[in-house]
Amino acid sequence: MDNPAVHPGLLRPHPRSLLVFVVALAVYAGTLRNGLVYDDLQLVVENPWLRSWTELGNAFLHPLFPSEDGVPPTEARGPAGAYFRPLAHVLLFAQRSVFGLQAWGFHLVLMLLHAGVSVLVLRLFRTCLKTQDADSAGAAEWAALAGALLFAVHPVHTESVAWVSGCMDVAATLLVLLAVRQRVAGPSTWSRGVGAGLLWGAALLFKEVAVVFPVVLWATDRATGVVVSPPGLRGWARRYAPLGLGALGYAVLRLNAVGLSLPVHAEGGGAGLYPLHMLALVGKLGAKLFWPHPLVVTIPSRVPPLAWEVVLGGVLLLGLAVVSWRSWRASRATFAGAVWLLTPLLPVLLMQLRGVEAYAERFLYLPSVGFCLLVAVTVKWLLERWPGQARALGLAAGGVVVVFAALTLARVPAWRDDISLWEDTLSKTPDQPSIHAYLGASYLKARRVEDAIPHLRVAVESLPQLYQPQSDLAVAYALLGRMDLAIPQLERVHAMRPKEPVVLHNLGLALRKAERLEEAVERFRAALKLSPRRADSHLELGRTLLRLGRAGEAVAPLEEALRLRPDSAPAREGLRQARLAAGATR
Repeated sequence: MDNPAVHPGLLRPHPRSLLVFVVALAVYAGTLRNGLVYDDLQLVVENPWLRSWTELGNAFLHPLFPSEDGVPPTEARGPAGAYFRPLAHVLLFAQRSVFGLQAWGFHLVLMLLHAGVSVLVLRLFRTCLKTQDADSAGAAEWAALAGALLFAVHPVHTESVAWVSGCMDVAATLLVLLAVRQRVAGPSTWSRGVGAGLLWGAALLFKEVAVVFPVVLWATDRATGVVVSPPGLRGWARRYAPLGLGALGYAVLRLNAVGLSLPVHAEGGGAGLYPLHMLALVGKLGAKLFWPHPLVVTIPSRVPPLAWEVVLGGVLLLGLAVVSWRSWRASRATFAGAVWLLTPLLPVLLMQLRGVEAYAERFLYLPSVGFCLLVAVTVKWLLERWPGQARALGLAAGGVVVVFAALTLARVPAWRDDISLWEDTLSKTPDQPSIHAYLGASYLKARRVEDAIPHLRVAVESLPQLYQPQSDLAVAYALLGRMDLAIPQLERVHAMRPKEPVVLHNLGLALRKAERLEEAVERFRAALKLSPRRADSHLELGRTLLRLGRAGEAVAPLEEALRLRPDSAPAREGLRQARLAAGATR
């Protein structure tokens, strides 16, 4: 039987857990006023897989991002085509079933998940820092609390906790921590091992970063002094073998859905500046852990790495390597913190090395467990070295937590809606034309067309190869009634993406507004040929045929629109008019 080396007192509820839970909720309470932004539109509002249990099954058969136009071919997916996260859709489906599209409900669930993660972080730290020395026990408890509170309020988590789509990072981290606790907080029985393996499989189905679980479990086992029976390799194999059940189940589902694809460009490799980009990424992300200001959403773009970022990244990696080497035997908790910090970043660094711009603050959610553990180890060392300065050290640690909480409170409103998010981002990265594209699209969605056009023009001029800003600019012209500009712009977009049904649909709408009805019918039919399940195209085709006086032809597309969208009032009314005009009776 293994010796988990966990004090029974650590398994009982503790008032400090409640403190961490409440603080984690309080600092993100402002998210209840926020809406659905950015990828939330595709994953929550327009997600066809969330309409029924039957449709939800598609989440286990396809990559992460769904589309009304079906799953794009493998060669057109890009790195995101390798993301397989079906349990994210299950979680969103459950929330949408309860809250509908009321954003506060989604944010409430995400706040609770983050608070749960913060409590598990506290328990992990208490386990790793435990000591048999009565004089050091108090220092360990206070250090664990300081580290957990830092995790609960750290501003770098805002992207994961204030953004509904960030639930994937939070849920995966929660399950990884539960799996670790399942393994270290009790005897190493086969059933506990299988339970941890199933939790690991579930974490992988939320996000691929959970693949690091066996490594962080091993580091935690070392920190807690686990002793296996029989000693040696056989004992460790027996301890870890049950975990394979979760990994095997995930592998089968993933291979069926996305094959062997990875989120990297096939032509990537250590060419050009990619290694320097990787070091710069370490510098950018590492700096945010120490001083998380300013925080900003950045969109993939190829920019030369800054010298200070490369130098800082190299220093941080070297420092982490030195800490890991020196603490291998001297301080197992320190070694565990280094492993928890570095290991989850390795897949991100690989993406960057292969040419995929991988900066995102949400990537730090799981690694920050290691960072905060290293902070807790440092606090414990300081309290043990200068016990007479405990009050001053406590005030200093509390001050850091308060400052970081204030930064988080200030950051949360930036995620209120798309316009506030991209206005904030543009103010911090004014030289990024892709941000102009996103801000222009946000203005366009809010029907602030005149505000949208200048930003869309900047994006079109700077990024002529991207079709979405070109398409959005055409839509903006159409909303202003400038069909003389909209139609030629849409024709240019169609030439860029001849198999894009959305472009053909929008072109049909513009042609109809210009009273070129026959041409509009051709475009709607072309869109439906590419995407037969586009309810909007069926609807607009039927409406256009009605305006041409061809009511009999209009009935079929309107019936199909209503079949695809049973709650569509325009489709129901259009079908009624078509049947009346065609002489049909109900």
